[in-house]
Amino acid sequence: MTTGTFLAWLLIGFAGLLAVPAVSHTNAETTISLMASSMAFTAMGIAQFLATRPPFVERLFGGLDRIYRAHRSIGIGVLLLIAVHYIVTPNFKGLALTSGLNEIAKDVGNYAFYGFVVLLLLSIVKTVPRTRIELPYHLWRWTHRLIGLLFIMVAFHQTFIKRPYDGTAMLAIYLNLFAMLGTASYLYTQLLPWIRTRRYEVTDIERHEGATIVSARPLGWKLRARPGQFGFFRVGKAGLREPHPFTIAGLDEDGTVRFAIKPLGDFTRAVREGLAVGDRLRLEGGYGRFNHRRGGKKQIWLAGGIGVTPFLAMASRLKGDEGQDIQMVYCVRDKSEAIGLDTFLRQAEKLANFNFVLHDSKTDGRLDAERLAAASAIDPGEADLWFCGPPALRKAIESGLKAIGKKPKRVEFERFEFR
Repeated sequence: MTTGTFLAWLLIGFAGLLAVPAVSHTNAETTISLMASSMAFTAMGIAQFLATRPPFVERLFGGLDRIYRAHRSIGIGVLLLIAVHYIVTPNFKGLALTSGLNEIAKDVGNYAFYGFVVLLLLSIVKTVPRTRIELPYHLWRWTHRLIGLLFIMVAFHQTFIKRPYDGTAMLAIYLNLFAMLGTASYLYTQLLPWIRTRRYEVTDIERHEGATIVSARPLGWKLRARPGQFGFFRVGKAGLREPHPFTIAGLDEDGTVRFAIKPLGDFTRAVREGLAVGDRLRLEGGYGRFNHRRGGKKQIWLAGGIGVTPFLAMASRLKGDEGQDIQMVYCVRDKSEAIGLDTFLRQAEKLANFNFVLHDSKTDGRLDAERLAAASAIDPGEADLWFCGPPALRKAIESGLKAIGKKPKRVEFERFEFR
């Protein structure tokens, strides 16, 4: 558990603790119900805040990918907590501002409950069980934005519903703070496309068998990113306006940025087929903490397929004075799918601290721990393993290295599982 995740759940749990003295003079059912509702509301406010993708919070969570995982787990917690609040009905003679507001707040709360159940289930469940039916990304994103409006409805509900404590109670103050945080965060996310994005123009497109390489230059402020980070990418034309995350494959001093995008889904295929030189982009970033400078003196970089992109960006910036010995292993199904070979080969020839191996599975066989250890000039048991690629490959390599007594000192990878 990361520091950020621990702090988030600590704040959520504290809301439950504050509810105890505020409602303990009532009865057990009411105490349980309002503890659950207070924790759920605090969790909603935190989830809204995390959705703003605050860069300064990344360090606490260890990267935006882990922020999203925490965001998802909090969403599951909210679903369970509001179910408890709905099932365990509060029973008390509480304080109400006016009977009219109390009735409206009650109805608003009911509507918000059903809305949250539907939208949270859509957010959590990617596919219909036992089928291949998956909610399209653009539809998921549109419905996800409605959660902010439901949060505002819940804020109205918890403020004006009849309750056994007044507005001066610590619980009321605490919940009001999260009401303001969540509402401000939601409004900020609606302005995000204009506040934090940078305008770029496509200058070159290379359509390789393994990926589409898109180069673009800034039309103003440059994207602030480090090698290994990713950014959100969207195009100002029909079918490509939804932002999608892609790892930055290259970033020049003048701000020119390159993305290597493999055509795997509707959006990526549309980029390959519909993007043209001169098109305008909106980019946001950089995000993530996948950067070799945080690692040890001996490192093995293992890339699987399109997972080569962060390594391509990092390798292009190597100067040989990093104080790190690096072995790069690039695994592809077929050599024709490989991208960036010129960069890796050039750096391997020029730098004494960088070695490169291309593993072509078609001719070399399936990459496993034994083949990785044999191909590497660095002993995996004495090095960090930096990985980007299919999770199944990482798990197989990790377990295989452990089995042959060459378990890496640490394994670094990103859980790149955005909807």
